[in-house]
Amino acid sequence: MDIATQEDIGIDHPASVAQRRVLLERPDEHVDAIAVLAGDELGRELHTTADETLVVVTGRGTVELDGASLPVRPGSVVFIPRGTSHNIRNEGATPLRLFALHASSS
Repeated sequence: MDIATQEDIGIDHPASVAQRRVLLERPDEHVDAIAVLAGDELGRELHTTADETLVVVTGRGTVELDGASLPVRPGSVVFIPRGTSHNIRNEGATPLRLFALHASSS
């Protein structure tokens, strides 16, 4: 069994814009811990083979889905269907920490 907590969402290199750490990796799924520094963004992504669900742990920001912006805060859960262009921006003064769960939909 693999267990991870919000403390696992660390920033290893403080000068970096965002940190991504793989917490769990299996053939059809994986879980990442992501931290985006204040005022920065993760960068636009598009996954063609997996849906993604974001769970915000700390911080405030915006998730952009195919051009539409959604505000997020601790406790926000965002489902991103495969094929959806998306980005995460930190609009707060502290790191935006979240879990990203990727699951293939075969």
